[in-house]
Amino acid sequence: MIELNDENFLSTIEGQAVCLVDFYASWCGSCRMSAPMFSRLATEAGVPIYKIEVEKNIKVKEMITLPGLPSVGIFKNGEPVDLINTSKEEAFREFLQKNGLL
Repeated sequence: MIELNDENFLSTIEGQAVCLVDFYASWCGSCRMSAPMFSRLATEAGVPIYKIEVEKNIKVKEMITLPGLPSVGIFKNGEPVDLINTSKEEAFREFLQKNGLL
């Protein structure tokens, strides 16, 4: 996963037809545990996945309403499409399927 920040977030995701963004915090244990699963399923779906630490990137945190951490968003051409707050593989897989990525 490539780490994004306030400066490169929009320019990076706007250049992608579709991508996933893992919103996390360094203190979040569930975020650390879920990251490898998010990455594996993104690879399975053939979709790039990025991550951004919301506590250090206030501009992005203010742009997107997060239901909790960890959250993963689907973006198409820079626009948010859907967002899930989960650390469970089954729920994340269903989320990707619902959005036509798996």
